[in-house]
Amino acid sequence: MPPTSSTLAATAILTATLTAQDLETLPTTIVEAERAENNLSAVSVLSRNSLDLFQAETLSDLTGLVPGFNIVSADSRGYGQVVAMRGSTNTLFFGPPALGMMIDDVPLGDAYTYPSDLLELSEIRVHRGPQGPWFGRNGAAGMVEMTTPGPTETPFTRLTAEYGSYNHLGLRLFNSGPLGEEFSYSLQLFHDQRDGFIRNAFLGTETDDREATGGLLNLYWNPCDDFELRLRFLAEHIDDGSQRLTSLFSPDRYTDFSDFVGETDLERYQISLHSRKDLDWGKVETISSFQTWELDPSTVDLDLSNTAINGGNDARSSITQKQDLISNEIRFTSNDDAPLTWRAGLFQMWTDNSGTASRQLFPGFVETTFFDIEQLNLAAFANTTWQATDRVSVDAGLRIDYYDTEIDRTQVDPIPGDDIVRGSQDDVYVSPVAGITYEIHPALQVFYRTGLGIKPAGYSAYVDNPAIAAYDDEQNWSNEIGLNYDCPAYNLRVGVRAFYDQIDDYQVNFSPPPAFRSTDFFILNADEVTSKGVELDAAWAPVHGLTVRGSIGYTDAEFDSFIDPFAPGVNYAGNAVPFVPEYTGSLGVRYEFDCGFYVGTSARVFGPTKFDSANTPLFSQDAAITWDAEIGYATEHFSVAVFGTNLLDEDYYTFINPQIAAGAPADPQQFGIRVSTTF
Repeated sequence: MPPTSSTLAATAILTATLTAQDLETLPTTIVEAERAENNLSAVSVLSRNSLDLFQAETLSDLTGLVPGFNIVSADSRGYGQVVAMRGSTNTLFFGPPALGMMIDDVPLGDAYTYPSDLLELSEIRVHRGPQGPWFGRNGAAGMVEMTTPGPTETPFTRLTAEYGSYNHLGLRLFNSGPLGEEFSYSLQLFHDQRDGFIRNAFLGTETDDREATGGLLNLYWNPCDDFELRLRFLAEHIDDGSQRLTSLFSPDRYTDFSDFVGETDLERYQISLHSRKDLDWGKVETISSFQTWELDPSTVDLDLSNTAINGGNDARSSITQKQDLISNEIRFTSNDDAPLTWRAGLFQMWTDNSGTASRQLFPGFVETTFFDIEQLNLAAFANTTWQATDRVSVDAGLRIDYYDTEIDRTQVDPIPGDDIVRGSQDDVYVSPVAGITYEIHPALQVFYRTGLGIKPAGYSAYVDNPAIAAYDDEQNWSNEIGLNYDCPAYNLRVGVRAFYDQIDDYQVNFSPPPAFRSTDFFILNADEVTSKGVELDAAWAPVHGLTVRGSIGYTDAEFDSFIDPFAPGVNYAGNAVPFVPEYTGSLGVRYEFDCGFYVGTSARVFGPTKFDSANTPLFSQDAAITWDAEIGYATEHFSVAVFGTNLLDEDYYTFINPQIAAGAPADPQQFGIRVSTTF
């Protein structure tokens, strides 16, 4: 049931805050740029300088930069990826995300619609733990906020070109400035392409080539100092080859022998209207958005071989899928100079997820699923912080959600009788959060935070058995304690945290064993999962020109109880939760010489990761480390750099699919040159 026209009209003035920022006056050190003004216990800030230090150009590149955060991906532009935070994850298809995401205050839908390439960003904020009382979009385990640069006070243009291994070509334009006294704009355009990493020995070609083109336009109207209206457009077109998958039994991870070349074509469009009105007591902000994401098609060779060597078997999959999303938010925020500060709002999000999946298990046997899943989310949220004394502050928040989900699904195959699922379910969820911070010293705070995060119930469409199409909600009772040291005098920022999460009815991605000869994916609820760990991140600028940034996070996420539905005598208690590395970490160093030259190097480490609930050794990845480096020269209006990524040519999988015994090998060693000019 989509929102009515009167609902949309009533919220047509909706908004988001924009902090106008001159690109030519960005902070010069990572430490300065990454200070969080509030909510220190829950947020990690990645400035544009940090993203450049680690050469982060995709969402997956953020793995290791933030403790407890990880992305598992088959390089399929978000489709089928898993985004994890402290042991909480989404499932591959249809399940709600554990980690919510917003770009410029515009909420995104399910995790499979998250973008892969990063726009030019001013900063990323990763909030840990349940964030329901703080944002319109719910984040049961956390929230990622991405902010693009605002308009510049004077005309500004940046052109960037990059060329490297595998004929990689990247082109970017950023243009911004005023349009008269009351209007301004910012514009980003990008094009990125490369040849494939995977060599198809049977066809004699590379199969996983990549090509993306898109842009972002913001128009601003500031008729007075206390009011702003913003109109935002985003468009992206993807024309990729096959998913990056090869057989686990292949003699070379970057070689396959398939006779069927897959493809991934995708389009994404967003339009949003934002407003902000400053008042004596605070401000009112609104955001309205319409988004459409369409995959047409995604095709995969499921047997990863050719008929000459697989006995005539030919298994393949073709999926078309579309998600439309309409969201509206209005929020009220008090001024920051009062002993009691607060934030409250109302939120609505409607999604319609529809598609067709055709899966050939062997010649002559094709399963075709037609589905449409609609979900309406209405929410009220509020958070308040009370400065009880000069040293003690207390915060508390509450979120109330209403979800209504409907499914209409039909599966057709050669077996007589169609599998049909039609149904609906609705529920109300209450999510409280509370915390306390004690200031030991102006530079040192200790904090404790506890809260409840809830992922709603829903339906999975890729299921042979209609009886298991529905899954229950997941509840995460999260606890966090830690220390923050932030001393501008020494250019040093350090955060240390420990967390303990008790997760009931954990939503697990599951599929039948190979003996069932089915390609279904569905969601089951494991009775209980415990996730605990420690995290540390730091940024330091000890001397002029030198910046160091590092992080490390350890996560122990295990099933306390989970019975295999296809083997009732098997309990996975004590097994590691799939898709969650045992640890992640990073270290980056950059030194800028007074003459304009600079050198930078960074490394990231990923701990052992399991990819199925049984923790099968074949479907596990050992620890891996990647090393990148860059050397360049920069002036006020020109820069040039030579860079290398994965210099050790580390060979590991970023994703393993147990059902077809296939893996996605990581990016191989690459080199390139980047040139940028501003005027």
